[in-house]
Amino acid sequence: MSDFPTSIVDQVAHRPWPRPDAPWLMTQSWHNLLFAHWPIDRQLLQSKVPAGFPLDLYDGQAWIGVVPFRMTNVAPRAVPAIPWVSAFAEVNVRTYVTVDGHPGVYFFSLDAESALAVATARSLLHLPYYTAQMDVRDDGGQIQYTSRRIGGSTEPAELIARYVHWGSR
Repeated sequence: MSDFPTSIVDQVAHRPWPRPDAPWLMTQSWHNLLFAHWPIDRQLLQSKVPAGFPLDLYDGQAWIGVVPFRMTNVAPRAVPAIPWVSAFAEVNVRTYVTVDGHPGVYFFSLDAESALAVATARSLLHLPYYTAQMDVRDDGGQIQYTSRRIGGSTEPAELIARYVHWGSR
């Protein structure tokens, strides 16, 4: 059973350009997000991003972000969420770019605890997904998040974070 609020697809006032004409393809709900960002040397960061993706700066500064969260309702449109497939933790390392006047996100890596989601995203979307062991605990609004990339053929990556969920303050 999905608890995805489908009415949100009609909320478009926040969008800086029109919604695409094509129907939306899948659902996903994000929980316990942390948007942690650090300023980084602009030239160093640009050297890590493909040439066709100019950095989207904030107050003239380049930023790198680490975004851990938990997803539910990950499923194709009109397909019910399956608990052991449609819910998992993820963390991504990203920066911000602008292409053809549209701001976007450039992902350096996306780690997820679902091997199925990783394999699917890597093959269909060609995104740099990696499998990780993850644990997300909500202790009265204090989120404890751990992630450790697994698999011998990838660079090691680990995140240990503790943060307060905005709605619990």
